[in-house]
Amino acid sequence: MFVLEANSRLKRLIDSCRSIIGSGTDVAFLGFEYDSSAAAFMEITLQHAEAFHAIASGGESLYFAAASCARSAMEAAATVAWICAPNEKVEKEGRWLGYYDSMATFHTNQAEALQDIDPEISSAVESFRSVQTNIRNRTINGKRIPIVAKPSFRQLLNSIGHGEHYASYRELCEIVHIGPEMVHRFVEPMTFSNGISGFRISPRKFGGEWTVPFLVIGWSVALSVNTALIELGDTPTKLVPIHEAQKQLTDCIRTRKDTP
Repeated sequence: MFVLEANSRLKRLIDSCRSIIGSGTDVAFLGFEYDSSAAAFMEITLQHAEAFHAIASGGESLYFAAASCARSAMEAAATVAWICAPNEKVEKEGRWLGYYDSMATFHTNQAEALQDIDPEISSAVESFRSVQTNIRNRTINGKRIPIVAKPSFRQLLNSIGHGEHYASYRELCEIVHIGPEMVHRFVEPMTFSNGISGFRISPRKFGGEWTVPFLVIGWSVALSVNTALIELGDTPTKLVPIHEAQKQLTDCIRTRKDTP
């Protein structure tokens, strides 16, 4: 029953956000990239939450897929909070550029991996890198934008005041990367009828293990939506329903009465 109740409260949180945002967010380009990216991060997080809700509606045995959604949402939410943390717009843009640098690295690595399949891909990547260089070299009021490299995820969480969530992140990483701790959850010692010891590998129900994914997905939605909407000019008062919906979800998780 815990998963059903928590999932219904997650739906209320999502609906609270959607009632404010609608189906999309329009952002005028005023010389900065970070604000439109903030809106994109918000939408990415919400879509992961909507996927999480749909998966959780399918039953407790779908825990691993839902946990993967929670981890991705957490990375999106924490990243946008880190980008938008400074007071000055130029500093925010510098952080966005530091984040953007990783995309150039991704495309370069992809080109190297696919070179034998498509020899033309290297030239396409070079064109992209030229565009990326122009973006990095933009000036504001005649001055270059100081670029801030994106830190490790642990450092990032600490810098935005949420370092306590790193343990949850590591647990979700173990699931996403199919770590041995996750595999071990499917191994149940048993004794066969002939007296020989062995193991049973079978589907399980994961009532207690849903706690971290639900906490993370609720935190991620609230953090990303509040960060982006405040950045785009909304007032804290308008966002009160989001805080209330997240609190209702958190209360449900922390006061759960059933046991796994």
